[in-house]
Amino acid sequence: MEELEGKDPTVERFRDIGEHALFPVEQPCWISKVVGDTQQYADPNGGAEGENISFAVNIIKSLRWPGAMTVSKGGKCTSVYVGHGMKKGDPSYNPIEPPTVQEDPEEEEEKPEPNPLTEPPIQDEEDTIQEDPEADEQ
Repeated sequence: MEELEGKDPTVERFRDIGEHALFPVEQPCWISKVVGDTQQYADPNGGAEGENISFAVNIIKSLRWPGAMTVSKGGKCTSVYVGHGMKKGDPSYNPIEPPTVQEDPEEEEEKPEPNPLTEPPIQDEEDTIQEDPEADEQ
């Protein structure tokens, strides 16, 4: 267990961005930048005297999880993730095709219908009713 713990140590999930481990090339795991109008303006809603507001947006982008971003403005923030659920640098997961469950059975050739394929020959109509001679005697 100690060997496994040494290879994959447990770390606090929610910690300061600066405490995250760097990538092997000494590159940070996060990029933070401010975009938009950074000019300070007087609060148009008549906030506390001397308070200014800015219309800039702070964007924090994860380099470890490509597609993960957090956007913050005016004390409110939201996180968005659009990606494949794989960390940068991890081997991609390509599942192989599963083995065949069962082979399909051989298809049987169609059989003719129970009706004959040709019409039976037409016989001359003969009197097929034979009278029973004993029936007449009675």
